[in-house]
Amino acid sequence: MRQLAIGGWRRTQWFVLMICLLLTGLTGSAVVRAQEPQRQRAFVYGINAALENTYTGSFAPPSVPTLYLLADQTNILSPRMTEIYFWAITNEYKASWELLNEPVAGTLEIVQGGQVIQQSEPTSYTLHYQTHGSEVNAQLFMGPDADVAHARFSAEQQQYQAALSAYYEAQLAWTALADDANQRAQKGEKVTVPPTPQPPEPISVTSNGVNQGIPVKLPAGSYQVQLRGRDGAIVPDSMRTLVVFSPRRTAIGYMVVPETRWTTPDHVDDLSDVIVGTPNSQIYLTPHTAREFPTHAYTLLQDPQQQVGETTDWIWVMGEPITAGQLEIVAAGQPPERRALTPYRVMQVAGSTLGYQIQQFLPDPQQPNAAPDLIGYPIHIDQPGSGFEIRMVSPQGQVLAGSSRLVRTPSATPLSLLLLLAALPLAVGAAVILRRRMQLRLPRNLAGSHE
Repeated sequence: MRQLAIGGWRRTQWFVLMICLLLTGLTGSAVVRAQEPQRQRAFVYGINAALENTYTGSFAPPSVPTLYLLADQTNILSPRMTEIYFWAITNEYKASWELLNEPVAGTLEIVQGGQVIQQSEPTSYTLHYQTHGSEVNAQLFMGPDADVAHARFSAEQQQYQAALSAYYEAQLAWTALADDANQRAQKGEKVTVPPTPQPPEPISVTSNGVNQGIPVKLPAGSYQVQLRGRDGAIVPDSMRTLVVFSPRRTAIGYMVVPETRWTTPDHVDDLSDVIVGTPNSQIYLTPHTAREFPTHAYTLLQDPQQQVGETTDWIWVMGEPITAGQLEIVAAGQPPERRALTPYRVMQVAGSTLGYQIQQFLPDPQQPNAAPDLIGYPIHIDQPGSGFEIRMVSPQGQVLAGSSRLVRTPSATPLSLLLLLAALPLAVGAAVILRRRMQLRLPRNLAGSHE
């Protein structure tokens, strides 16, 4: 009887537990439904802001009172109506473009000193992003050029898809031939396996399609931007402050590509930066135009909703690559040595060693669209402790301002010295402890000698 009672009590416990879990699940579902974001219809500016050699996309909800753009660059503003909601995790507003993405018709007005100094109408545009190794460059097409560029991109896409389908068919046919050749070879027949089909070169250009936007290109200064609707009135929430800024200084920076990790290059932008290399290694330098911008403005240029405090800091930003001229190497006691800009291809090392191998790029007539993975100046780093200076020289033989950098190879510290340095604090501590113990024992010994 007692066992039956215990069994019934356990079944009752399990039943109560299941009921609690079910109620918890229903309550949790209600909480999840209650936490769905509350969307609101709002006027926003879609922004394609020009950077040094590319574009960055963002949007400015009504909570953003100031827009930041680079001076003397063509930027795109797209007045839109969409649904926005506040995302507390990142402390910013998100746009539900999939629910509503409606262009707002009107004329964009740029105001300075209370006077309208520029009026612009929407136009078609497209952005094409070209990939070169680890770099991405963007090109803007507007008006009729946008339609031509998009048609050309679509044609290249179709050609690539056709070539890819042909490659898959050829690969299936080759697999069947290889299987047949393998069976005949096992029977002792002499067979010849045809070469494997080669896949087509992928398209290195991506496009955001043809869109409608308003180009904005202004000198550095402070402005007001507003959208005047077709009814002649200013569209609500369209009036914003516009800060257009320019770099304080311009120099030459370097993208440093070590041979052993070409996918994670280093950037040397600041004039005081030093290029540090590993002894007996190869590095490749790609010079770029480097510009120094105010950190506050440049951060909000990339993300208008970023929480940034007021600061007077400056940041170096690497821009477009420099392809004209040569790299000059100046070492103590040796005549200057010049290097030419060289294209390379990166080959992945097969087998258990893994890694990469960089080889000079040679054009292949069978792959006319193939492009090099890396273009740079080769530099060999010698023994530890070596150092020299690099600088860019123009085609006319003049040293380019702001291009000089030091290249240093740290000296190798012997292992015995490192162990000695690590053991030195222990030895000092042991000596201090031993001395204190002797000092504590000395009075006892003296006391014992007088008894």
